[in-house]
Amino acid sequence: MSTMKKILFLILFIVVQHRCYSQFTVEMLEAIDYTKVGLPPLEELFENAKKSPSVEMFVSRMAEQDNLLKTEKRSWLKYFKVGGSWQYGNIGVNSMFTDQYTPLFYQYSGAVQNSFFTNAVVAIPFDDLFDRGNRVKRQKMQRRSTELEMEKWFDEQKIRIVDSYVKVINAMSVLKKKMENVTLTAAQLEMVQGDFANGHASIADLNAAKKMELEAYEAYRLTQTTITSELLHLEILSKTKIISK
Repeated sequence: MSTMKKILFLILFIVVQHRCYSQFTVEMLEAIDYTKVGLPPLEELFENAKKSPSVEMFVSRMAEQDNLLKTEKRSWLKYFKVGGSWQYGNIGVNSMFTDQYTPLFYQYSGAVQNSFFTNAVVAIPFDDLFDRGNRVKRQKMQRRSTELEMEKWFDEQKIRIVDSYVKVINAMSVLKKKMENVTLTAAQLEMVQGDFANGHASIADLNAAKKMELEAYEAYRLTQTTITSELLHLEILSKTKIISK
């Protein structure tokens, strides 16, 4: 498989895999006018790269660790326990009395009762108390570690964006020259074909002219596919529409 075919296959693989470009077709790729393709500033690409799901994942993890840190800082409250109870009701006593001189009689007495009780307990495990500072520090370190991990990912993403950006610029700078070379070799081929028809050129001259024209065209197409591939890489890396908009 030639280098140009490999790059074209890579472009199509990216298009199929990334749903943002699911409606891209080969015809659309062929229709791109590279002379009108404008690259956004690098700073814009860097800023848009922060919309990546990876950044969202890191931010979510740091938010979770912040909540755990707040919980750990308030963990001293578990050393204290306060309780209470409240009772309200009527207490009644039924009684009856009789003897040989007194007829049977009933008596009822009652009272309203309202009472409130409170209690407090302090229990401090010293190993837990003295380790509390270390637990808070560990939680802060985990949060900082996630933050550094995100910064490291972002720096690596910047490097990938810059790499594709420079490749696009370099390829675009030589694309016009290669197009001129295609035009020149095509004109040379026509001249040799005319000379061959008139008997002024040999079959070897004609084959050489065709080979030069084919090589010039392949070099031009290779540069085109390189530009397309790197532009799609930039779109995916930076979450910025460049040729798919």
